[in-house]
Amino acid sequence: MTDQRTWVFVANRMLNTEEVFIVNNTLSTFVSNWKTHGTPIDAQGFCFECAAVVIAANEAEVKASGCSIDKITHTVRSLGEQLGIDFFDRFNVLSKNEKGEWYLDRYHHGNASVSIHSMILSHLEFNKKAGE
Repeated sequence: MTDQRTWVFVANRMLNTEEVFIVNNTLSTFVSNWKTHGTPIDAQGFCFECAAVVIAANEAEVKASGCSIDKITHTVRSLGEQLGIDFFDRFNVLSKNEKGEWYLDRYHHGNASVSIHSMILSHLEFNKKAGE
């Protein structure tokens, strides 16, 4: 399996069903139109556990450029403004409790190796932590 470059934006609060729908629709539109220097990027985007925006790009053939990466930031920032959510506090993470349920947490040394956070750059790493 080819790894994918991944961007993770953890929210400052859980999203409700309607907000997840808006996020998933916005991301679907974004990735279907996302290009770098006019060339489409093979990517997927989704809301994870009602708390994080995840975008993964297969850069095997086409690499995301600086301008195309800026478009991710613009899209997620726009979603945050629309929904009243901060996706850019890098200390927000998702951790699992003893029941295996995801919850919002703050980054600290003890959860760094097991939490979903903004420093994840690989879809394989994301899937490993997500238990997929």
